[in-house]
Amino acid sequence: MNSGIYETVTQWIPEKSRVLDLGTGDGTFLEQLAQTRHITGEGVEKDPELVARCVQRGLVVHQGDIAEGLDQHADGTFDFVLLLGTFQELVQPAKIIHEAFRVGRQVIISYDNFAHYHVRVQVLFQGRTPITPALPTPWYRTQNLHFLSVADFQSFCRDTGIRETRRAFFNSHGAVHFRPNLRAETAVSLLETSR
Repeated sequence: MNSGIYETVTQWIPEKSRVLDLGTGDGTFLEQLAQTRHITGEGVEKDPELVARCVQRGLVVHQGDIAEGLDQHADGTFDFVLLLGTFQELVQPAKIIHEAFRVGRQVIISYDNFAHYHVRVQVLFQGRTPITPALPTPWYRTQNLHFLSVADFQSFCRDTGIRETRRAFFNSHGAVHFRPNLRAETAVSLLETSR
């Protein structure tokens, strides 16, 4: 994932916030938030080896599916719920977002933009599912279930009653400020529910 996403999320999270990280990985970012923003954090990760690494870092991380990780928390337990790089892997993204807003006040999501011009060019000229630096694995090895664009995500937010209060876009050269649906490889959004 683009390092700009982690820097942006760190800026968006106030000190001493309560954070739930869904799809924690090896815990590097959750540990960084604990050290730099003094957050109280928990994580959910399905890979037992990665959970073990998180525990070695001194983090509270539960092994299991993201949906199961949300079930064990009461309403309003967290200030922020993070879905960094896992959104497009969810079987039922709208249901998970609804649950994330149940346990957290705000949700931060990052995702790959499948409408980036490199993707478009590969599909047009090669007629194949693209492989790019942001999407480095062939379709049969990717964990992605949904191939969404920036425009698709904005429609999803409108349809599900979610407001993007902040957003940022990145490609291999850095931040993207102009025509992100065409030029951004990855995106990150700070969300609030409007319902």
